[in-house]
Amino acid sequence: MNKPQAQRHSSSSRATGATALAPLDKHEQPARSSSLAEETAPRKPSEYVFAVVLALSLVGVLQWVSSNKTESTELAIDAPQLPNSRAEKFAPSDFLAALTRKVGTQFPEQSNQRIADELFNVASTAVAQDNQELLAETMMLLGVNALDNQNTEAAGLYLDEALDVFEELDNELGIAEVELLRGELNILKRANARRAAYAYDIMQVARWKVAQGRFHEAVDELEYAINENLELNRFGAAAAVYQTLYKGYRKHGQLAEAQQAGIEMVKLHASSGRPYKAQALLQLLQENGLDNTLAEKLRSDTVALQQEYEHSVGQMGQARDYQQLYNYFIHAGDPVRAWQFRVKAQRSLSGVSQRAMHRSQTGVLALLYTSNDHMQSAERSLQRAAQIFSNNGEQDLSEASFRLQKQSY
Repeated sequence: MNKPQAQRHSSSSRATGATALAPLDKHEQPARSSSLAEETAPRKPSEYVFAVVLALSLVGVLQWVSSNKTESTELAIDAPQLPNSRAEKFAPSDFLAALTRKVGTQFPEQSNQRIADELFNVASTAVAQDNQELLAETMMLLGVNALDNQNTEAAGLYLDEALDVFEELDNELGIAEVELLRGELNILKRANARRAAYAYDIMQVARWKVAQGRFHEAVDELEYAINENLELNRFGAAAAVYQTLYKGYRKHGQLAEAQQAGIEMVKLHASSGRPYKAQALLQLLQENGLDNTLAEKLRSDTVALQQEYEHSVGQMGQARDYQQLYNYFIHAGDPVRAWQFRVKAQRSLSGVSQRAMHRSQTGVLALLYTSNDHMQSAERSLQRAAQIFSNNGEQDLSEASFRLQKQSY
């Protein structure tokens, strides 16, 4: 205790002591203390009645408050909110549609993979002949073909290469065309991120309905989430939704529907490089009554799908090796030799399954965050394209670039 506090304490003690020693005024009477007999005397019945009524009143008030809180909480979670409209699919511009038709006319009735192989041969020939215009044009068409196949990563790579060559050639219209396509590519990426996020929201709302015992209200939403994730090559997410669908059908006794959902779930895991998960789910299906003959067929299918996946991974590894040789010879100043290895890398990717190609999936929040960068990149590319088209008298393409720019948001 410091000195000032000690002084205050001692003076307070003296004051207390003085009060205690002061004589009582004649009108003042000391407080009457109750005796032991009075404290232990039995209470009157009226006092008990009053206490009971008071206690019951308090309990009633507490129950009413608790009931109101529960009702307000239920109202707060009874209607999960979703965006007013579903995320729209990307609609290509007339320019991109025209280029896609051009590619289809040049290589009729061929798959996207086969078209890519043929275009790589053309690009390799252009390098061997030192025909930079043909190389730039071919790389741009490779980007268009990849966009048509929803392969955004490959499309970005090809379009960046086409832009580099057109800029070296100082070909303004070529630059503008590639920038317009790069703008569309980034709009597609942003649109796909929104679709993935909406599918995720739909799945969460559907799962909430399932937990509330409203499974049949959630079936359409679960199927929507499955279809969206499959279109976006998000196979792991689709498998997770199938699992919710499977559990719901099982709980409500719809065994045939549950079995079909379970089979699709197992196949998705097996073909996406998750064999142990597929085996565990297959065992669960058998325990829940899957016919032995059907179980054996499904086991055989999962083994084949896993082998296909492993083969695809091996082919992708071989393609990476060829790509490293391509990079080595490019830096060594031998583009002809480099492109021979690049063509081999492309051929190694022939037959690689989509599920192996997209085995790694970015989380929804990361997709949405990155899509902000795509929006800004789209705006920059389309602004540049519009300006160049306008300077070169291509008003239709300039206006198309401005229209696309509005879609980037």
